[in-house]
Amino acid sequence: MAGRCHVVVLNWNGRDSIRPCLRSVLHQTYAAYRVVVVDNASTDGSRDIVRDEFPEVTLVPLPENLHFARGTNAGLREALRDPECAFIATLNNDTRVDPDWLAELVRMAGDRVGMVASKMVFIDRPNVLNSTGVSIGPDGSAMDRGWNSVDEGQFDEALDVFGPSAGAALYRKDVLDSVGLFDEDFFAYYEDLDLAWRTRFAGWEARFAPQAIVHHKYSASYGSANPMKTYLCERNRVWNLVQNYPWRYVSMGIPWNLVRVVAGPLPWNGSKLEQGQLTRGRFGKTTAAMARARLDAYAGLPRALAKRREREATTRVDVHTIGRWIRTYRVSMKDAVLA
Repeated sequence: MAGRCHVVVLNWNGRDSIRPCLRSVLHQTYAAYRVVVVDNASTDGSRDIVRDEFPEVTLVPLPENLHFARGTNAGLREALRDPECAFIATLNNDTRVDPDWLAELVRMAGDRVGMVASKMVFIDRPNVLNSTGVSIGPDGSAMDRGWNSVDEGQFDEALDVFGPSAGAALYRKDVLDSVGLFDEDFFAYYEDLDLAWRTRFAGWEARFAPQAIVHHKYSASYGSANPMKTYLCERNRVWNLVQNYPWRYVSMGIPWNLVRVVAGPLPWNGSKLEQGQLTRGRFGKTTAAMARARLDAYAGLPRALAKRREREATTRVDVHTIGRWIRTYRVSMKDAVLA
């Protein structure tokens, strides 16, 4: 037996999704696991569903909505209290997982593999990929590997990836003990990418588990064209660039940052314009969100630089290795601008 795994599910107003999610999680073939649900102060009765209908689940009720990074960290801390915990999986509440999901994730977590990515497909389009791991861009951006492409088996090799999407990921307890949890300054989005960087700085690798299947309802919490999501992604992208990229790559990313000033306000979803059109109202809201994100990102640079110095002092890899990551796990230049 590889060791006990805790599955941490973050819930916020998931009345329509939490039942099927937990039912699928509680029917895993993996022998030793426990389930923790962190409830972000739901107001739709979904917290009561977890408490009343799933007594085998540990419920962590929060007094307010702490959003993804802080909320998930509450579940991670609960799991880490278990002295027999060896792995922790993070999972969105708007998912359903196949019975072998957890067993396949743990199977891939061998030797120096500290984190494992699931094969995520869209719940309403099960033949279309949502994520097979996370790729990185030249400007601090990220994109789901295989995003929105028809699943024809082209990603079905258990390859190394840069990191997993935290919507359905596995982490070794040893990793979290050594590098810490999600950066709570990120609030939501890019916190999993930042954790992947820190994990790699510590000498760990990431692997994709092609048989660990997760069906995901994309952007159920924020909505795919929500100005708040635009704001968080842009602000956190800048912080990710400054905190984790070698300076030579930060400077190389400047032209792509300038391109984003023009391309950023467009309501892109992956690499396609949502609904095939641009509305004036959405354009204005998105432009304002981008502008506010940049201002807040720059205001937070002193803290980002302090984190950068801490990581530079403890990293086990050199700049050439980091450069190889950027080349190997790269997003295309086009997709980086549109991500």
